[in-house]
Amino acid sequence: MKTESKKNRPGLLIIILFALVPLTVLAYFILHMFLPSLFESVPTGEIQPVHPNR
Repeated sequence: MKTESKKNRPGLLIIILFALVPLTVLAYFILHMFLPSLFESVPTGEIQPVHPNR
């Protein structure tokens, strides 16, 4: 008798979505290395003074 072992595996879409995260980060670093001027307009989160409501 042949028994099928069903493994609890995530779907293909979930695997692809989780693989896209490091690929996106890697693509960002590669683009930043070769085209640094592309990211000059991206806000850097610099600290700015808080002005109270007048």
